[in-house]
Amino acid sequence: DDSEEMKLCDEAFEVLGFTDEEKMSLFKCTTSICNLGEMKFKQRPREEQAEADGTAECEKVAFLLGVNAKDLMSSFLKPKVKVGSEFVTKGQNLSQVTYAVSALAKSLYNRMFGWLVARVNKTLDTKVKRQFFIGVLDIAGFEIFV
Repeated sequence: DDSEEMKLCDEAFEVLGFTDEEKMSLFKCTTSICNLGEMKFKQRPREEQAEADGTAECEKVAFLLGVNAKDLMSSFLKPKVKVGSEFVTKGQNLSQVTYAVSALAKSLYNRMFGWLVARVNKTLDTKVKRQFFIGVLDIAGFEIFV
């Protein structure tokens, strides 16, 4: 049951001391990553450029990330590239656009997960010296640990 899972997730965040703003930011980031995976593009006929196959998913992602939807779509389809001292737009083909969207999703996930781990570690850190360790035994398992 999804609503029960959501309640458990919310309770876990509460136990760890997450603020409502932190929880909402995590939910927005996770949802935007999922929606990035739903964005569709197609190759223009007889051209080397890709185009959007609908804008609904891009609009959702832009809303969740707090950016302009048109600018987000342009950054995928026709990114600005610095040539010499000026910037020009460069049309992307379908594989380049797909790669750019995937790269953004992976980067968002990486940064979100890194932040989440650091935040949980900060909450659980007790500043008490620990007496525990993890030992790795060989196949015989007869090592002696001091």
